[in-house]
Amino acid sequence: MSKFHVIVHPSDMAQSDWVRLILPMMEFMRANEFQVFPSITHMTCTSREALKKVRSVIIPRPTASGKMEAVMMYAKLKKECGFKLVTDIDDLQWDLSPIIKADAKGLGDVEGIVAGRYKQILPLFDTVVCSTRYLANRIKSDLGVNAVVSPNGVSKSLFGAHKTTSPFQGVPKVMYAGALGHCTPDNLGDFEGPWVPWLRKRIEEGTIDFYVFGTPSFLEGLEGKYTTIPYTSVMQFPSVAASYRPDFYLAPLTNINFNKAKSDLKLKEAAALGAVFLGSDFAGSPYGYIPKEQLVNQSGTDEELDAKFNALCNPENYMKAIEWQYQSMEEKHWLYEDPEFQKRYVNTYC
Repeated sequence: MSKFHVIVHPSDMAQSDWVRLILPMMEFMRANEFQVFPSITHMTCTSREALKKVRSVIIPRPTASGKMEAVMMYAKLKKECGFKLVTDIDDLQWDLSPIIKADAKGLGDVEGIVAGRYKQILPLFDTVVCSTRYLANRIKSDLGVNAVVSPNGVSKSLFGAHKTTSPFQGVPKVMYAGALGHCTPDNLGDFEGPWVPWLRKRIEEGTIDFYVFGTPSFLEGLEGKYTTIPYTSVMQFPSVAASYRPDFYLAPLTNINFNKAKSDLKLKEAAALGAVFLGSDFAGSPYGYIPKEQLVNQSGTDEELDAKFNALCNPENYMKAIEWQYQSMEEKHWLYEDPEFQKRYVNTYC
């Protein structure tokens, strides 16, 4: 009997679930050549008859509250019903950033607890999927399980299918690519290094038009001189970001293991937005393969960052960066709608 049905149990509808599971699976909601028909639900299926028609059950973040019980239930039924049990991991949750550790300080040894849960639950899965090679290596070395790498992708259509064809005019629009959850008044997190002095100087001078989701504590005193965008859902983020038509997309990262496990998603978002990406440069950075002209050393100065930015503002350099980003996406099939991306995706998860 051919099996077409795939059950996806997102954990908390967070960004990783949307990027890695919900949005790619939505491409299969209509008739498709891969004969995959997904159900995205929080409801656990306990019917043996129904499960016998299922090709795979996908449960991301399997150590989250309530998920381990569901995994164990499905693990008992998978051989009898003939489906594949898959999990997806997108963060190095057992080697956290200092800010996340501080938020979780009331939980005791949260990293040890999470690692222990993973060691208990991962052997029950047929396939463990993660977003980067570094993360796969850590899953193997720390948890003793092999993982398959499935890179994060984006959709041009979600970002308005905008391709920049000419350099920007006037004051450049600069957007911070992330949320501010990994930045506190006491810890700059990913904004360590030259980023804050450079931003403050540029905003005060009026030489950039800065956009950010939320209100950064490190820009205190500059209210009204930059644009604060209200936080939005992950569903709305692509269209909201695209509506501002940024010229540059900033993605600073501090040099920690948690960030080495991250994907190059923000670069792909920049390409889909038609904005030039500017990020951090360090050994093991997820952006280490892109042109050095678009990377800033964390130990550098704001003057060095200024020089990089000024060089990228040159019309010829700006368009060279835009073309490299766009062509890189096209060649590597990073778009959800791309048949090659879909083929690899189905082979991995289904």
